[in-house]
Amino acid sequence: MTTTIVSFLLTSLAAGVLGGVAMEGVLWLIGRAGWAKADMIVALGSLLTKSRERAWQVGAVVHILSAIGFAMVYTTLMLALGYTKMPISMMLGAGVGFLHGLVVSLALVWIVAERHPLEEFNEAGLAIGLSHIVGHVVYGAVIGVVVGLSPI
Repeated sequence: MTTTIVSFLLTSLAAGVLGGVAMEGVLWLIGRAGWAKADMIVALGSLLTKSRERAWQVGAVVHILSAIGFAMVYTTLMLALGYTKMPISMMLGAGVGFLHGLVVSLALVWIVAERHPLEEFNEAGLAIGLSHIVGHVVYGAVIGVVVGLSPI
């Protein structure tokens, strides 16, 4: 029992960190390409701090903790459904990531943007919404890969 719990926690931790980094990498690439301003860490941090000062640090901590927490949810879902082997775990992760990204994107476009304290994040159009969906699909797929390769 202890081994199972430790395995679950270590898998979720690794999946969350790797998935969060992959998601941020995708959002960075999208921003770098000029398709959308997808700086989620600063946007999240400044939403909480109400300024740009320390926004990156606060956003990074909140984002990585959220990535680990959501990885625990994704992993639990995969275990409950019995989809813990590749490639089905990766496909399920990507599918759940799509739904997760859809909810986040709708919240960003409809709720968060108009209430964000920094003017640079007050507009979130289609490109921002789509970039966050793509980022969450990648996040979910990475979670699925880690779960599929883990011993749980």
